[in-house]
Amino acid sequence: MSNPQPIFDALDAHTVPVFALCGLAMLGNYIWFFAALKVAKAHRTYPIPVFLTFFWFAHDSSFVARYNTWFRTYHHWFPKLFWVLLIFTVAFEIAFIVQTLKYAKDELAPTLSVWQYRLGLLGGCAAMIVAWTWLKQSMDDPIYLDIFALTVLSYPGSAIISVLRHGSRRGMSLGMCGGFLMMTVCYFTASTFFFGPHFQTPTYILVGLSSLVMALVMTWLVIRAPEYDPAAARDYATV
Repeated sequence: MSNPQPIFDALDAHTVPVFALCGLAMLGNYIWFFAALKVAKAHRTYPIPVFLTFFWFAHDSSFVARYNTWFRTYHHWFPKLFWVLLIFTVAFEIAFIVQTLKYAKDELAPTLSVWQYRLGLLGGCAAMIVAWTWLKQSMDDPIYLDIFALTVLSYPGSAIISVLRHGSRRGMSLGMCGGFLMMTVCYFTASTFFFGPHFQTPTYILVGLSSLVMALVMTWLVIRAPEYDPAAARDYATV
């Protein structure tokens, strides 16, 4: 996919459904991220697994940093619009990092001092940016569409493990599940049907189906899990 022009041609041939479905996908993304911020504050926990927070931040911030590529090299409406929308996801991800710094020490690194924990966490974020830069250079994905599918696929499995480990809805909510499902269905529908033949291979379709199936399992587990009561948890911890 070194030359993205065939993808741009496919997008231009289906502007209305692409715009509508991708707009709904990003709305689902924002609903999911806002719900994650809200539940993390209420439960005083980190909202997204740390590895994924760093991975997504490295991905989205590197896209935003490539302003010249989208506005002066390609001159196409899709990456320009994506650039604007990802500014907001980067802001969410910075907030996730702040919440992880604030709430997650006792769970993630109880034996470290506060400053050791903070330096370790920020160092891990910096290391992910370096690793992401190397990964991006090794991929034939100039407009980030293959790797975006991977960022979607990477979440529900981790969320399933989190629900099973906590045995409750700690750090999770039905709002998060609904937003993620909305994003997954709309994005993979748009990309599979309207982005061109590169996104109609059996492997790519399997990525979309895997994301959807795991998202449904995640949602089912969250529905069945008991609500998390932060006050009761604090009371139990003091017994």
